[in-house]
Amino acid sequence: MMREVFEAFLTDPIHVNEDIYALWLEGHNANDALLIRLRTPIDLPVLGDEQKLQELLWRDTVDQYRLYEKLEHYLMKPSLLRSQLLFQIPPIQQHYMIERYYSIDGQVGRWLVGKKLTAKLQKDLDEISEQAQRTLKSCRRQLENLRRVYAAMEDRSFHGIACRTISDVYLISEKLASKYACIMFLQHARLEIHPTHPTTGFLSWHDLLFFAAVLMVHWIPQRKQLPQLVRGRRSPSTCDVTTSLSSSTLPVPALLINHASQAEATVSVVDNGAEIGLRIGGEWPSIAFLQERLHPMCVRATQGLDLGTRLTNYLRDLKAHLINDADTLAVYRKTVMMRLTAIYKTEDLHDLSAKLYLIVHGFLTIGAGLSQPKELKDLLENLITMLVRVLKDCSIQTSQLNDVFSALIEYVPNKPS
Repeated sequence: MMREVFEAFLTDPIHVNEDIYALWLEGHNANDALLIRLRTPIDLPVLGDEQKLQELLWRDTVDQYRLYEKLEHYLMKPSLLRSQLLFQIPPIQQHYMIERYYSIDGQVGRWLVGKKLTAKLQKDLDEISEQAQRTLKSCRRQLENLRRVYAAMEDRSFHGIACRTISDVYLISEKLASKYACIMFLQHARLEIHPTHPTTGFLSWHDLLFFAAVLMVHWIPQRKQLPQLVRGRRSPSTCDVTTSLSSSTLPVPALLINHASQAEATVSVVDNGAEIGLRIGGEWPSIAFLQERLHPMCVRATQGLDLGTRLTNYLRDLKAHLINDADTLAVYRKTVMMRLTAIYKTEDLHDLSAKLYLIVHGFLTIGAGLSQPKELKDLLENLITMLVRVLKDCSIQTSQLNDVFSALIEYVPNKPS
């Protein structure tokens, strides 16, 4: 008499093993996942027979992998995961799975950002996988996620609050959506930042997210709420900020808007985040302050992904004003150097004094080029070649940069109306 024995796993609601899910997302196959689990003592139940233990873990791993493969279609379109009835998954686990599925590995992201997210990039995934030291499957998943998010923003003509749009469409947290918003800005601007670029290739993943956040908070219109840098309080009807570091209202930088238009900063959409959020007690924030407080979450109120036209037009006109007025430029140079010589020894600033015109011209040229979208893609390269290297040649130390930039900004002459 024949007797057939079989075993079945049944869970209701479905249980998601976070460790196995992580291995699946990393691109490991079921065999590799089993070996990893066997090497992880915390994952082993107490059983006497090692063979039975291995068989139990194998069946559990295969069962979980089968579940994830069936769910991947829904994970690509998270709204479907919430509405489907085939798999009874608790909402909290749904959120966890979506958040992890759309997570971004900096090692992979660094090799994807800076390239057009087209099907052609698929051919380079083998190289990206090797460079990032991640599995091909993981690289492909992250590429496809970026392509879907970019397509969603492109369908909306890159308008609206990017962070909120991405969070609402893909049901991910604001923290993760903010990172995607920064990436979308870098891609939309088509900045030359790929690791193979001879000038900007040295920049890290963290550098790029920080750079994107700086530009988005300063140079793109902000909607209603302010960038969360100084933990200020805001009146519902104004865009003024008071901070715990200073009881005075943060002033509007004269560099960005003239006195006649300062009242416009109280509207619900302001042209530039720098008008309302980044000055403390009238002083420009130090680089260390920005590095500490400025992060992707600060772009939550950024409206669109295009630079504010008022800012770019002003910078274009400012260049024409200063370059064509030798007397004003000479007075500006003299005033800046007077400010710096009051802080440092004259001999320490000898090279800077000789090359200050070159630095100012570099800033003005870069600023004026921002009104042309084609020029924006070379922004980082221009900053490095036209400014960073000149400052290095002038033997300017990192500790001196705050004072140099503060002087250059503070004494910019007002453009005649």
